[in-house]
Amino acid sequence: MSIVISEIPPESDASDALTAELQAYNSAFLELELPWQWDAETFRRLRTLAAGTDCVSAYVERNQAHLLRVYDKSFLRDLILSTKARHCGLPIA
Repeated sequence: MSIVISEIPPESDASDALTAELQAYNSAFLELELPWQWDAETFRRLRTLAAGTDCVSAYVERNQAHLLRVYDKSFLRDLILSTKARHCGLPIA
């Protein structure tokens, strides 16, 4: 009898982290009462367009530009990112 040990490929860990981050963004949107819901494809596209944590700015510029008439882009980004950090269990900068 042989025992087979299966390893989880590293891509799975990265995928799990991205899924958790996407859920944290969507939880932040819900908490802030923003009518936004990102799916995996939207999140992938935003990550390609924007470097690092600037996915929010890229999304606002492309899909919610009308908000920039009322709110400063950095204010919206920082508000969403700090709320997202709470949902991820990360320290708020």
